[in-house]
Amino acid sequence: MKMRKFFYAIVACALIALPFTSCSDDDDDKPFIPTEQVTNLSFVDTDKEVFLIGGTLSWTLPASEENISGYVIYLSESPTAKGAKLGEVEKGATSFAVPDGTEINAYLHVVAKNSLGESEKTASIAVKDVLPELGPIVFNNGLFILNGGNYNANNASISFFDFSTGQMKTDIYQNINGSGLGDSAEEALVYGSKVYVAVTTSNRLVVLTKDGRELTSYTPTRNGEPMNPRGMVAKDGKIYISYFYGHEVAVLDTASLTIENTIPVGRYPEKLAAANGKIYVTNSGGLDHPNYGNTVSVIDPETMTVEDEIEVLINPGSIVADSEGDLYVVSLGNYVDVKNTLQRIDKTTGEVSTICNASKIALANDKIYLMYAQWGVETPEFKIYDTLTEEIIEDNFIKDGTTITSPNAITVDPVTEKIYITYYDYMSTASLYIFGKDGKLEGSPIDTGGYDSKWMFVMND
Repeated sequence: MKMRKFFYAIVACALIALPFTSCSDDDDDKPFIPTEQVTNLSFVDTDKEVFLIGGTLSWTLPASEENISGYVIYLSESPTAKGAKLGEVEKGATSFAVPDGTEINAYLHVVAKNSLGESEKTASIAVKDVLPELGPIVFNNGLFILNGGNYNANNASISFFDFSTGQMKTDIYQNINGSGLGDSAEEALVYGSKVYVAVTTSNRLVVLTKDGRELTSYTPTRNGEPMNPRGMVAKDGKIYISYFYGHEVAVLDTASLTIENTIPVGRYPEKLAAANGKIYVTNSGGLDHPNYGNTVSVIDPETMTVEDEIEVLINPGSIVADSEGDLYVVSLGNYVDVKNTLQRIDKTTGEVSTICNASKIALANDKIYLMYAQWGVETPEFKIYDTLTEEIIEDNFIKDGTTITSPNAITVDPVTEKIYITYYDYMSTASLYIFGKDGKLEGSPIDTGGYDSKWMFVMND
């Protein structure tokens, strides 16, 4: 009898024949949709047409493919959700040929599959559109644009709008240096013959020549922890850099390109300004919500110490100084009852006064061009404040009715007084709006070619 039962069991196993199954009482041997993911995705666009891509998408296989029959490739606007299907490959494949002429979208995805379905997990990579060669890059007579990139997408980049040709040159760092800039670029600074770029999340401070070549880079740490460079200002041959997670300011000598000092300041320092022989740095306390910071540290460059702390509204960020040495600070508040606010610090008395609501500012010729567009504000405001007369001289510097619902960054050419504003909608590359001195839009908005275009400055000959 026992032999007969054993025989029947063997016959039953032969008849079932489901994929990835066995005749075991162990539930672990039952079929299931894959949970594995490929890693180390790589893709470089080789299609030179604008808004079209093509090239080889490659990856590293998971440790086991036992439960996988192949992979499905998608093109999507989301870093996590699948979009339009491009094709499939069998298990064991480590690449997929994206056809030339494929319309660009933000991300490529690779998803494992078997006969039961596709994995809910998707491996993705941000897509960069390599444009036709536009000639040699030299950062002068144009607008330098730093694109922060999408959150955790590792796609920060540099663009340059050439005033003489009217062309936007994109992905400059990647094309010249053969690698990505990093994750979450925050600020750039031109000083002397060099360009300095702070890439916060990647914990990089990058030094470039004015033709975009990398001279050196730093990844500052203390006890193995990243310092995360964020804001910068130059004075007397030194670059002062706020270390967001380090709660200090580093001092870089521009001749030797060495970090020669660090100065403890307040919690989560943001932006800096140089005036009155001092260095000012805003201490946001930004990651200690709701216990935000509310001070501006005053650094003496001679002693490399903090000599004073000035109290402002909570969560201070941007700071600039006018020709008379008065400081202007934007505090972002708590995003509820304390709004984004522009304040003035008197250089002599240290007295702080409130001017108006503002989210982003640019200073040119002792005029502050401000935008107020914090979350929840239906209609952004665009004003001009005269720092010498201490009054608002324009309630709306956009004179032709142009609407910018989500303004992201602003800068002003001190020579022509043209105003440059970027618009950014998450998942799409940003747009550049150019307004003449008369407040009228010049031409149509221009694609910057980068995500979150958050820092700009004019580089005149």
